[in-house]
Order: sequence, then structure tokens, then C-alpha cells
Amino acid sequence: MGRLPILKSPLAKANRQRGDHVDGSAELNTRDESLFENPQFEHYEATSNLQLFFDLFFVANLASFTAVHEINSRDTLASYIGFICVLWFTWCQVTLYDVRFATDSLFERIAHGCHFGVMVGLAVIGPNFLASPDGWGPLQQLSLILMVNRVVLLCQYGSTLYFTWGYRKTRAPLIAVMLSLIIAVVIYLGISFAFYNRSTYDAYIAWYCVAVAEVVSNVAVAALWPAVSLWKTHLVERMTCLTLIILGEGIIGLTKTIVKIQKLDGKFTPTDIGTLISAVLIIYIIYQLYFDNISLEAISARRQHLSAILHFPFHLALCLAMEGTNQVLLWVHISADLGIIFDPFLDALLNGTGIPQLKVIFSDMLTNVFSRFETTDVVFEEVQHSFNATIALPNNADPAELLETSLNAFTEAMKTVIENFGWEAPNEIEGEGIEGLEATFVAFTSVFKLTFGYFAVCTGLVLIFISIFSLLSFKSSPANKHHELRYGSIAVTAAVGLGIALLSLTTKTGAGENLGESPWAIAGLMLILLALLVVNHLPQGYYHAVVEKPV
Repeated sequence: MGRLPILKSPLAKANRQRGDHVDGSAELNTRDESLFENPQFEHYEATSNLQLFFDLFFVANLASFTAVHEINSRDTLASYIGFICVLWFTWCQVTLYDVRFATDSLFERIAHGCHFGVMVGLAVIGPNFLASPDGWGPLQQLSLILMVNRVVLLCQYGSTLYFTWGYRKTRAPLIAVMLSLIIAVVIYLGISFAFYNRSTYDAYIAWYCVAVAEVVSNVAVAALWPAVSLWKTHLVERMTCLTLIILGEGIIGLTKTIVKIQKLDGKFTPTDIGTLISAVLIIYIIYQLYFDNISLEAISARRQHLSAILHFPFHLALCLAMEGTNQVLLWVHISADLGIIFDPFLDALLNGTGIPQLKVIFSDMLTNVFSRFETTDVVFEEVQHSFNATIALPNNADPAELLETSLNAFTEAMKTVIENFGWEAPNEIEGEGIEGLEATFVAFTSVFKLTFGYFAVCTGLVLIFISIFSLLSFKSSPANKHHELRYGSIAVTAAVGLGIALLSLTTKTGAGENLGESPWAIAGLMLILLALLVVNHLPQGYYHAVVEKPV
């Protein structure tokens, strides 16, 4: 272990590489401007440990935010998308610097420590992100956190400019990036005052505009000035690492769902087991489709820049697809559980069962619910009151009268089961009797329709983006005999993705609800993805029974 320098130049050592425009070895004082073909900048072929450590902060933020942020309305869905936007573009800005200019020095380690602090700050703000119109404090704090992140990046680009000032072609692009950071710092500071003075709550929209503008301008600078190009960097590998992390977060969410079912029910039905296996295979097949279709080898600069920008909507869709998979899986189980718990009582009512027997079934139903699921004292007292009124009915009472007195307890019991599994209604459910039951049904059905809608749209978008990445990575050549089949498989993937996305339209009717409650919602998607995986491998030369032996 050598000494750690306070500052270290991002320029490579002399004689490391040869350039196209230099006959001999290129010295550090050369003024040749094709810097990526000459030994000016260090080029790391793989992601460093420090960069991987930074990625872990991303997944920690994503996991903590997903755990506390229930997507049960359009507003909460919009805030989820907004937080992922802030988180992703903050990560991307740091990554765009790291893949080109990162060094190992005391200054860089302190800078990354600040970036880690920024990620921790985002995790602290996450639970209160756009939580209510009164959350001015968290909004101001987030603006200042984003400002600090850009100030640190400004210092890092400044150090790079200091070491490369002797190269004319590096001055303009680096200064352009630094100007964009200065503008972002000023805007974030201004937004913080807007929140401090409580003048404009919607000022948070500027976060998204500035974040997108920053990254687009940074990539545009890299595209226009070869001296700071992203070409031949490991940017694609960084994007694939983040994809892997998001898929890993999907697995974490799936295991949490398994633990929740085990804790509340203590058993898995054959349907549960089949659905869980299908959910695992969905994540695994998406992993294969993505990594089989994206190239980690150097592609053209324009394709690489386009691929980098398109990874934001892809990662956003992937996050929501993973969350949607777990939520739909959970809703399938909830639907089955509700049937097991409440159907005996409803069937007994419809079949004209006597009042004494109905009382016994009603009592067993409530005992089953409140012995397994937690509730508040207020709800329990309300259920107890309804239960006592039902039990007090004479044995010759009308079944309709029993239903009327038991409806409040029935409704609260159903709400208790659903809420214990983690589903929350977007608003407080009000009403008693049949009105309360209808309001409860409509509230939770609306949440499921939203969930199934974004699940279908985002899963379809994931497939569409995979087909785009496949097209950007594909290199057609005369030696490739199956390029026509390859284009065909890409088109099939995109078409299937579009079809799955259009399934969201079924939420306008009862078809979406019926499909989502069926175990085939997950199992059917798994089979579709499996068929796509086969189709994507056919152009590689078809499957053949060969056992490769070591050379």
C-alpha cells in the first residue's frame, strides 16, 4: 500500500498508450487533442470498489423509500416517480464524473464521502418526500442537499480542469459542465428560499427540470467534445450494475412479501407457491433478457450516449415493474385469503342457514380475523359493539336483519385483513352498513386498479427498452448470418411489450380486476417472458445439443 496523495491528476502516465496522431510515445506535455487516443486520461475498464460502494447507497435509498411509501393513489405514484428522478439523476451526475476523471486521492475520497452524505440525506428526506402540503421543511432541506452535491461536483471538475489546463480541447467542455453546475447550484439555492418563505409549494418541479437539463447538457458536452467523451469508458457497465441492483431490490421486496405471508397466514397454498415461483422467474428472465441484449463492449459514441440517457426511463419503469410484481402477487394472496375467511359466512346467508348457525359462523369468522391480525382499540370496540348486537338477535330473526347488524363488524374485519398485508386506502373510509362496505370495496379496488395499471405499463416499457438497447448494441455484418432473425426477435420483444402495456386499459372495465386477482396474472406473464427468452436466443444460431469441453 503506497502513500495516498492529497490530489492526483486524472491524466495517465506517459508511454501508457500510443495515439493515432503521434508516431512516438505521447508525453504529458503534448498538445495533441485526441485525448482518448493518447495517454491523457486514465481509463478504468471496470467499476471500482468505491463506485460500487456508492451504488449501495442508491439501493439503500430505494429500499427504504419503497418500504415506507405506499403507492395507493395517483399523487403517491407521482411522488414515487419524482423521488426516483431526484435519486437517479444525482447518482448519474456523480457517475458521469467518475467514469471519466475519477482518481484515488485524499481529495476524491473526501468528495465521495460528501456524496455518501448526500445519499444519506436523501434517505432521511424520503419518508416525508412530498408527504403533504405542510412539509415545507423537508422540501427546503432536499434543495440544500442537492445544492451541496453539485458544489462537490463543481470542485471535482475544477480539479480536473486544473490538471488539464494545458490541453486546449479540454478547457471549453469542462468549463461548460462547470457552468451548468453553477447554474444548478443557484437554482437549488433559490428553490430552498421559496420553501423557506412558504411562497410556492410547486417549486419542487424545478428539481426535475434542472436534474434532466444537467445530465442532458453533460452528455451533450461529451458528445460534442471528444476530449471529454464517454466513449471507451465503463459507463455502460455502471448502468448495468444499477440495473442489477434494482433487480436485487425486486428480490428483496419479494422475500419481504414471503415473510409477510408466512407471518400472517403461517402457510402457503399450492397457488401461493406457484405464484411465488413465477414471480422469481419473472425477475430472473428480465435479468437474462437485459444482459443478453446489451453489449458491454465499446459501441459507437452516439449509441453509447443515447443508451445512457435512455437508462433513466428504463430504470424508472424497472423499479415500478418490480414493485408492481410484488404488489400484484400480494393482492392475489389477499383475494384468496378474503375468500377463505369471509365466504363461509356469505354463503351461509345466501343458502338460508338458520340464525343460530349463522351466529356461530359469524363468531368464528371474527375470532379468526382478530386472533391473527392486529388492529386498533377503536376498531376493536366498534367490532365488539356490532358483534354484541348481532349475537343478541333472537333466533327467529330475519337473516336480512342479522346482515344489517353485522355489516359494520364484517367491513372492519375485511379492512383489518387487507391493511395488515400492507395495503392502505388513499383516504379515510367513512360510512356505516352497506354504504361503508361499498366505500371499502371501491377504495381498495381503486388501489388495485392503479397498481395493476402501472404494473402492466411499466413491464411493457421494460421490454420495449430492452429491445431498444438490443438494437443499439447489435452490430450487423456479412459474417452474421442471422441478422434478419435478430431484427425479427427485437421486433417481437417490442410488440409484446406494447401488448402488455396496453393491458392497463382493462382497468377501465372489470376485466383488469378479474385478471389481477387470478394467479395467472403472474404465471401468465412468466410464460410470456419465457417464450420471449427463447425467441431472443434463436437468432444466436438456434439451440443445439452441445456440451462444451474445456480447451
